Amino acid sequence: MRDDKDTGAEAPRQGLRVYDKFLLVLLFGVVFGMLELFGRDALRAAGVEHKSALLYGIGIIILYASKRVVHFAGSVAIMALIAGVIKTASSHFYPCQVAAVMINGVVFDIFYSTFKGRLDSSLVWRTVAAPVIVYVSYAAFAILAAFILREGSWGTDGWAGVRSYLFTSAVTASLYSIVTIHLGYYLGNALRLFVPVRKPA
Repeated sequence: MRDDKDTGAEAPRQGLRVYDKFLLVLLFGVVFGMLELFGRDALRAAGVEHKSALLYGIGIIILYASKRVVHFAGSVAIMALIAGVIKTASSHFYPCQVAAVMINGVVFDIFYSTFKGRLDSSLVWRTVAAPVIVYVSYAAFAILAAFILREGSWGTDGWAGVRSYLFTSAVTASLYSIVTIHLGYYLGNALRLFVPVRKPA
């Protein structure tokens, strides 16, 4: 099922200068970082369960929108690095949180760069891709946290903690992301209209 046309729409983006691209990535990275910095604390204050899952779902809106506005290999990874630096200012900061942000950014970047045409042209592809992206990200983080970083309960729970994480928070994040990945796509399309481009001479 192909629901979106993306043929000639890519041409204007090619007019972006390198400076413009990195400025946009910086802007999106700061927005992503602000979400990571204040979002978890706000959700904690509101008593929301599975905070990381909802935060991931919201985050994927920003990640996808950024790729629709300015795409080059590694752009979201750079955004994740910026967000990770901002995240260190959190009042409840743990190193594993920066690792999670980086993993989420790198995994999304790889998936988008690999399947860009299909993701941008098919609602079905985005719907299927969302939980796959979530589970790859969550599995990579859980293994890293349990067996390398070994922070808090991650270090003591081992594989039991990994399984619990993948059957609870990852499931919730998948459900959120099945919806929010489309919001990111359409938000990105809308933002593209406001991005000035260099006209050919």
